[in-house]
Amino acid sequence: MILTQIPQKITIKAKDQLDKRDSGSIPYWQTYAVLFAGALMVIFNQTAIKTALPTMIESLNVSPSIGQWTISGYTLVKGIMVPITAFAMNKFRSRNLFILMMILFGTGSLIAGSGIHFGFVMTGALLQGVGAGMIIPLMQTILLTITPVEKRGSVLGLMGIVLGIGPTIGPVLGGFVVDAFSWHFIYYFLFIGSMIVIPFTHFILADVLPLKDPTLDWKSIRYSLIGFGSLLYGLSVVGTEGLDSVAAWFMSLFGCLFIVLFIRRNLKLEEPMLDVSLFRNRFFAIAVMISMLGLMVNSGITNIMPMYVQGVLGRSAMISGLIVMPGGLLKAFLSPVSGRLYDRIGIAKLGVVGTFIMFLGTLSLLLVTMDTPIWTIIGMYLLVTLGFGLFNIAVTTAGMNVIPDEEMSHATPARQTARQVGSSFAITLVFAAMSVVSSFTASPQSFTAETEGVQTAISISGIRGGFFMVVVLAFASFILSLIFKENPQSKD
Repeated sequence: MILTQIPQKITIKAKDQLDKRDSGSIPYWQTYAVLFAGALMVIFNQTAIKTALPTMIESLNVSPSIGQWTISGYTLVKGIMVPITAFAMNKFRSRNLFILMMILFGTGSLIAGSGIHFGFVMTGALLQGVGAGMIIPLMQTILLTITPVEKRGSVLGLMGIVLGIGPTIGPVLGGFVVDAFSWHFIYYFLFIGSMIVIPFTHFILADVLPLKDPTLDWKSIRYSLIGFGSLLYGLSVVGTEGLDSVAAWFMSLFGCLFIVLFIRRNLKLEEPMLDVSLFRNRFFAIAVMISMLGLMVNSGITNIMPMYVQGVLGRSAMISGLIVMPGGLLKAFLSPVSGRLYDRIGIAKLGVVGTFIMFLGTLSLLLVTMDTPIWTIIGMYLLVTLGFGLFNIAVTTAGMNVIPDEEMSHATPARQTARQVGSSFAITLVFAAMSVVSSFTASPQSFTAETEGVQTAISISGIRGGFFMVVVLAFASFILSLIFKENPQSKD
């Protein structure tokens, strides 16, 4: 584990270490190690718990529609917290904020792990979401602040390994823990890991982010909580109950209304809670859109794949997880490669080549049938992840490099918020495409797919319809990459 690389002298000579921290002489790699370790706890949690969900539902004696909210609720709260992160990073010292979020995440893990009652598990998951919502954007902001511009691609590439390995090994390790012990121990291990990270953070992480002492705008807080909370809730309900849910459509539209109010207010404030005016920077806005579309492609595929593999091919849930594992590992491997390539050659060719390869990979998915071999499906997904892995870190770095350092605390949450909403919206789009196509092509090939406890009537043509929507998203990212060729010579 990465923490084992930290020298023992940190705990033996605490005063010396604190002097180094306060004088800014802590080696970069130690700071990276602490931030990555905290982020890994967060990322591992969401993917591992998905594997444990069926066992949890049975153990807690609740219905699947209720039990899945341990995941949906966590994701919902995490998404709500991201827009508030910019205010928190400008208001509070970065080290204390990171430690506080790790304490909240660890405490939530301990409460959920008790498993006394579903209410306890749900409360713990929501508390985890509060901490997790700030940990990732806080990590990214600190990394971008302390790293020279010419090396940001390589550092974000290392971050990409953490963000890629977590979702890849999470389901496997989660399944092992459930089989060897019980689902409670996933939460216990997360609690222990969080408690280990906290003292290292105290001794290593310096307060590198500038403080502006912004005034808390309660109207923006209300608009943010209601807007993003309602929208993400509505989109998550579509993913579990389908497109015919009136509540899902109402909450989504209601959320959009308050998000518009949030944007309008923050464009007028002298000290906005989240500086959405950053999206007026055309280069930054396009970078966020390309990255968001790439994430939507991956989110769409990973939600269609279980339905296709289990419903059409009649394979197990483990097989559907193993099919996407090589792609996840490839993405993690390519992250530092993409970062180094960007540092050397820039974004002009890398973005176009990467998005085009991803587009070709999605096109190949339209060829799936009821008899497509497993190895062919793995190859198709590998092609998608090859393209995504090549451009994602590079495009992200190029977009963030045009933002002044003093605005980095706003740029990262703004980017993360767009990605969070886009990822949730992708699920709605692919479900809509599958449902519409299936309703027009009902045939003996139709089947009932079950994903996260929800049964959905889908045909093989519906599966292709879902993949076609993914193709559209990939093509849009390719078109945008054609006008995203050169970095500005200076920050705007």
